[in-house]
Amino acid sequence: MEVPSTDPRIDAAELQFPLSFDLRIIYLKAEGPDIVETLEAIYASRGVSCAMIQGMDIPGSKYARMGSRLTFSSRQQMYATYGDIGKLSYVKSAI
Repeated sequence: MEVPSTDPRIDAAELQFPLSFDLRIIYLKAEGPDIVETLEAIYASRGVSCAMIQGMDIPGSKYARMGSRLTFSSRQQMYATYGDIGKLSYVKSAI
């Protein structure tokens, strides 16, 4: 299912696969202590190539950041992976 953006230039853009980029996630750190293992399981189940996962924690902060260097082989694989990540209740943003 295509999700239209609010910018027609983006809708008209053709993505070329395989596509590699750094996915950035902001999450509630108190609720996601096992986020690395969870992301690794999602990537493995979807057949996504992950070259690196690293996080940044700011002491005393409610939120933390996690980044993954990913390569997607198709648009469907990318959308399904984003969908799986979006189902994690502690994830607040994935871009």
